[in-house]
Amino acid sequence: MSRSINALGWALIVALFASQLWLFSHFAIDDAFITFRYVRQFVAGNGLVFNIGERVEGYSNFLWVMLLALPAALGIELLEAARAIAIALSAGTLLITYRLACASPAPILAPVMLAAYAPFAAWTMGGLETALFAFLAAVSAYAFIREEEQGCGAASGLLFGLLALARPEGVLFFGLAVIFRLRRIWAGNHPSPRRCEDTKTAERSWRLRDTLSRVQRRDWLRLAGFCALVTPHFLWRLSYYGRPLPNTIYAKAMGLHPRAFIEGGHYLFDGAMTLGGLGFLIIPITLVVLKGRALRYDFLLACTAMYALFVLAGGGDWMPMQRFWVHIAPLLFVLAHAGLMILAGLISPARPIVVGVGLALAQAAFLSLGALDARFVQGVGRPVTLQGPTMVDYLRERWRAGDVLAVTDAGGLAYALPLEARVVDMFGLTDAHIAHLTPQFPGGLLGRGDGFGKWDVDYVLAQNPRFIQVHVIAKTPDGTFIADNTSNRLLVNDPRFKARYRQVADTPELQGLFERIQ
Repeated sequence: MSRSINALGWALIVALFASQLWLFSHFAIDDAFITFRYVRQFVAGNGLVFNIGERVEGYSNFLWVMLLALPAALGIELLEAARAIAIALSAGTLLITYRLACASPAPILAPVMLAAYAPFAAWTMGGLETALFAFLAAVSAYAFIREEEQGCGAASGLLFGLLALARPEGVLFFGLAVIFRLRRIWAGNHPSPRRCEDTKTAERSWRLRDTLSRVQRRDWLRLAGFCALVTPHFLWRLSYYGRPLPNTIYAKAMGLHPRAFIEGGHYLFDGAMTLGGLGFLIIPITLVVLKGRALRYDFLLACTAMYALFVLAGGGDWMPMQRFWVHIAPLLFVLAHAGLMILAGLISPARPIVVGVGLALAQAAFLSLGALDARFVQGVGRPVTLQGPTMVDYLRERWRAGDVLAVTDAGGLAYALPLEARVVDMFGLTDAHIAHLTPQFPGGLLGRGDGFGKWDVDYVLAQNPRFIQVHVIAKTPDGTFIADNTSNRLLVNDPRFKARYRQVADTPELQGLFERIQ
């Protein structure tokens, strides 16, 4: 494509991305403030803890915590620092997406579609590590593909290592790269008729030995780079927290319960429809599969399929704006772009580029309409207007040394209180006891409101919290509280709770806060 067309494309990308950042400038998620509290504790010298003296890994984004430590030490407000870093990372992701798409005509169209994708901008502003993981997933895939295409280099090992430090499932991408590399070596071998004529077993054995003998120095360097980053962190985690995985994984794990696959399947379907559905996503990617694929598309397809299976088994995600889809959105739009160009060639063999540009711009328009719907119809990222004192104001004014706070939303409230405040996370993200309970789903396979399926009313009341924050929707005439999840409903309607706690105020700002009767 000419430079002028590319320049127009980048101008469109900047306009789309900037407008979406503005649309979702107030979007933030409570869980981000869990990470921020860990950062504050770390900078204050209390260790990587949520509550002082309690070693629980209530975060799954070690690299993000480390990146935010410097601005925290400089006194910069952490949400703004997180957003600034994420904007830079997302800009880098747009550039890498362009480079990944260069094997197909008009590669500028891939980042155009990504820039129009509302969750990409929303999660740039959300405060979590989403932009970091998406960037590292794209750049590590790009580095690995380049190494395989050129037959040299091993930097992808370090990049995959950083990806694994950004989120634990980053290990899966490196594992897939290893399998992909070994499969390519295996496929390139030609068994010797003399050594393999006895049995098929002998042939496979010979090919395996020959495959291992063909592993190159760069393959070992790639492995060494990955292990140099991941192994020390893993050993430190075991020694510091005493467990091989973050507490958040235990808290959210449903133990391969059928409910996980039902919720995961719904999550994947909803995300696929937002990304373009049948016409703009599924059909184009299917065309890439059916056509003889280039090496890069083969690997990108494997990465996206693997991650989709991971999300399916994990039960999806409760957060708005399809966070997990954003992790692989750059790879998906590269595949969708390649498929749309194939489709354009089938529609108009004489003018495939023109038709391809039209299809990609139609996809970008579809995605932009989705952004407007999310912001103005669904209200995602809408500024909150409060009429009275907030829960944070109330707690700051009344909190005393030694007070315990039990919460449903463990982020914002804990972040606003002094670091010495002990906060009990009733959903278990930062609480080891609740995280390791057996999940239960009284709502059945299709029920809603059970959260992660883990709660313990006896345990929460035994902590004797002065304040308890829950999601109360209403109160019936007979005094029964209606809550939006099973754990809160069981707690606030327990006779012991009603005897010991009073609702602070029946106002929208404070109706979910209860204080112990002195």
